[in-house]
Amino acid sequence: MAEIDITAVFQLLGSVAADVREMKTDMRDIKRQMEGKADKADLASLRQALTEYHSSVLGHGVMISEMEDRIRRIERHLGLPPAAAE
Repeated sequence: MAEIDITAVFQLLGSVAADVREMKTDMRDIKRQMEGKADKADLASLRQALTEYHSSVLGHGVMISEMEDRIRRIERHLGLPPAAAE
């Protein structure tokens, strides 16, 4: 049976957590822009940008809405402390 490289697991979890934090920041920025602009053309361009961003994330095989749940399951399974504070 192969040994688990715990250092690699920690690095991967740290990387995923950093990606999640970056995506949350991006989503907050987009939300702030959408709330601050009433012009339909601006909203259409923001929706397009959001669609492209979401598509790029899906292209990596992970939906944004599922990423945090996956990280928490991995942390619980390995008995690790949470990588990111809520």
